[in-house]
Amino acid sequence: MNKEKEMAKKKSEENEGRKPDGKFAEGNTISVGNNGGRPALFTNPEDFEQKTLEYFDFIKGEYEIKEGSRTFESGRGDDYKKTTETYEYKFWIREPETPSVTGLAIYLGFESRQSMYDYLAKPEYSYFIKKALLHVENTYERGLWNDKVVGPIFGLKNMGWTDKSETKLTGDPDNPIEVKEQTKIIFTRGFGDSK
Repeated sequence: MNKEKEMAKKKSEENEGRKPDGKFAEGNTISVGNNGGRPALFTNPEDFEQKTLEYFDFIKGEYEIKEGSRTFESGRGDDYKKTTETYEYKFWIREPETPSVTGLAIYLGFESRQSMYDYLAKPEYSYFIKKALLHVENTYERGLWNDKVVGPIFGLKNMGWTDKSETKLTGDPDNPIEVKEQTKIIFTRGFGDSK
């Protein structure tokens, strides 16, 4: 038994201040102030707010105004005219992007969407995240009025929206087997504010 303690002590010394099970020993200067895990990406809510606002400016794209010219020809013979006019146009250096949850997480420097969602538990950051996510959700919601709605519906479902089908069963009280189906799609948010 004594030999085992000596070996454990030797192993502890070899582990640079760790217990035989590998955990840091009490009083170890390496572990002081380290609660484990990676340091927080943001320590100041104002920096977080600024970076969130920068994302929505970033996705607007980047362009420069250039000057172009076009020539028009009209008439024949003596009435022939050649007119050249100049105009300005936007030359896109970086095309505008649609806001997305993943795009926001990447821009903020998170390695996953979940890491960004974890900041919702921190009261000093939750307002900014909720507001940014609401802006993304609004963009998806506006997409429902376009011809192609599969993408926006998918995005909204990932944000807690659901679509429910309602089926009404009708028929004679003596013969209730007759089924007339009426399907209605109802969108709701998954936050308990509507049913």
